[in-house]
Amino acid sequence: MIKPLVFYWKTIIYNEQNSTVMKDNQTMSEGAQKIKKLYWHIQHWKSDLQFMEDETAFIKKVLNSDIFEPNMPNQFERLQGYLGRMNEFKERKTRLRQVITKHENRLGSLLERYDDDILKASIFNSHDDLEMEVLSCTDDFKNLKAEIFNYVGGTLKKRIANPESLT
Repeated sequence: MIKPLVFYWKTIIYNEQNSTVMKDNQTMSEGAQKIKKLYWHIQHWKSDLQFMEDETAFIKKVLNSDIFEPNMPNQFERLQGYLGRMNEFKERKTRLRQVITKHENRLGSLLERYDDDILKASIFNSHDDLEMEVLSCTDDFKNLKAEIFNYVGGTLKKRIANPESLT
């Protein structure tokens, strides 16, 4: 479950001219609105990574279960290979979460001094780079998941009908 990020624009209200105003009557700058959008991206990334963690736990349970046809060639090796690749993704997601948290903290400090153009350019560039890394990670995970499901689908034990239910 994602814990909502609480930041000080939570108290935003709108005046009659429909311009954004903070509680202390300071106008929210265009830069602050851009940073708010970046925070929104980060929350979605964190949600995607959490969902991947949940899927990883389920897939590991499937790969470790006794639901496969016996005596399939190279079955053990393939399942172990998939488990190893799932563990690699776990490490990759952990590193990615750390980078996202660091980036999120930098965004918070940028709100306090948005006029620093060098910092601003650095943040937006690193945000774009981080977004590409998150997309790469999620795409790679989707491909691995599809590969596992395609393999597993053809190796599951066939359900044998209960002979007593046939009479």
